[in-house]
Formats: sequence, structure tokens, C-alpha cells
Amino acid sequence: MNIIQQSFNLTNKYIILATPLILFSLLSSLYILFSINGNLISLLFAAVLFILMLGAFMAGWFFMIREGLKDTFAENPNALLKEFPAGVGEFFLPVLGLMFTAGIISLVLLVISYYTGMHFIGDIGIKADDFSRAMESASALKAFLISLSDEQLLKLNAWNLLLMGTMAVTYFLIMFYPPALFYKNRNPLKAYFYSFKDLFGKKLFKNILLFLALFVSYFILSVLTALFGMNIITHFIFTLINFYYLIFVAVFVFNYYYTNFVKTDIIV
Repeated sequence: MNIIQQSFNLTNKYIILATPLILFSLLSSLYILFSINGNLISLLFAAVLFILMLGAFMAGWFFMIREGLKDTFAENPNALLKEFPAGVGEFFLPVLGLMFTAGIISLVLLVISYYTGMHFIGDIGIKADDFSRAMESASALKAFLISLSDEQLLKLNAWNLLLMGTMAVTYFLIMFYPPALFYKNRNPLKAYFYSFKDLFGKKLFKNILLFLALFVSYFILSVLTALFGMNIITHFIFTLINFYYLIFVAVFVFNYYYTNFVKTDIIV
């Protein structure tokens, strides 16, 4: 059985993984909704608290995925949910370190992207206030785009491509970071070293193909969601599809990493 089929089977068997994901999504949405109104100090406090909440969720959820791949809960898949608190207790601090390290990597790449764009593309000549007002509605955005010159539109498209490319590179560089933390080393810096070495090792071409497949499939799903998720029924359906896709990708990446970079090390 190949890794894709195995990951689908595990996702379907342990669909209980959707419970923490959906609950966190709902609670975090409500939390953000009620936290956006306030002064700077309260917003900073809310941001820090949200990061802690996200860290706790990731610690428990990724731990559930790791334990689910062992398939020791085959007789009672719902029992996997009991592993969530254990994961929070065991990996909360390492996951916070992971988030901090990933944030630094993202920030560095964004800074490099900004200076690269300013050098090769140049300033678009759009005021921040005008762009903010344009995002208020579809009609405002349409009028805003019509008001731009051909040169500005060309630069705007170039900046969008640059930003998309930067995001893709960032995701690629941290693709194996979570499984490395949960399988190889709880030290965030050592875990990233392992993930980086495995990413650019002998299986680099295979890893690139994996990332491209995930990136393209996510792009297609995003387009389909935007096109068909316009009414309540289709929006609900595509929301469920997106949740299922996210669970499958997490299970698949952990399974791929374990099969190619953990199990082989154990055998050796």
C-alpha cells in the first residue's frame, strides 16, 4: 500500500482528528471577533494569548496524528482524542519554540522579498489608505483597479507573484519542521536542523514533487471554494472539504516523513 492510500485510510479511520480542529477553528474565530475592539495593550495581550492557544492546539493535535500513525487505536479510533491533553503537556513548549523559529524564518524571507521587490519591481505608488478602502467591498476594489495605470497594474501583479513565491518558499522550508520536532528531537533548533537536512538530502527531488502536489491541490481547492462557496449550502460543503483536506495533508506529511526519514533511520 502506498503512502497516499495509507494516509487516506488513516484519515478516514481517525476522522476524530477533525474534532479538535473544528473546535479550535470556531473558538479562535469567536476569540478574534471579540478581541479586535480595544486599545493597543489589550490587542497585544489578546495576540499573545492567541499564540499560546495556537501552540496548545498544535501540540495536542500533532501528537494525536503521531500516535494515530502507530494505529494502536484501531479497535476504538475515538480513543485517540484522549491523547490530546498528553500532547499539550509534552510538546507545548517545544511547539512554541517551533512557532518562534518559523516566525523568524518567515520574517527574514519577507524582508529579503521586500528589498528584492523594491530593487527589481519598484514602488507601485499606491497609498496605504487608498488600498485599505479598496478592500472594503468588491465594487470598491473594482473601481480602485480601474483607476490604476498599466504600469501600476503590471507592478501590482509582479508584487503579487513575488509574495506568492515567498510564501511558497517559506512553506517549503518548514514543511518537515513539525514531524521532525515530534519524531526526532524536541529541541526546536535541533528539530529544524534535522528537517532542513532531510528536506535537502538525497530525496530532494521527491520532496519538491510532494510540495508541488500539495501546493497545486491547495490552490485548486481555494479556487473551487471561492467559485462555488457562495451560498450557505455550498459554503458548508466546501468548509467540510477544507477541514478534511487539512487533516489529510497533516497525516500525509507526518506519514511521508516517518516512512522516509524516521523508519529508515531505525532500520539502519
